[in-house]
Amino acid sequence: MIYHEEKSSGVAFHVVVILIAMVAIVGSLALSSGHQTSARVWVPGSPGGSSSESSR
Repeated sequence: MIYHEEKSSGVAFHVVVILIAMVAIVGSLALSSGHQTSARVWVPGSPGGSSSESSR
């Protein structure tokens, strides 16, 4: 009889790929958390706006 053995390298490959992806996600979050930029949203008709439409 021929027995087919499962290769453990297949499981190890998937674990390594998942670990690399997790490190990449954590690294990108760590880099982006240091540079917090404020989001500026333009709202039409808001008081104090510098557009020429509000002066009419």
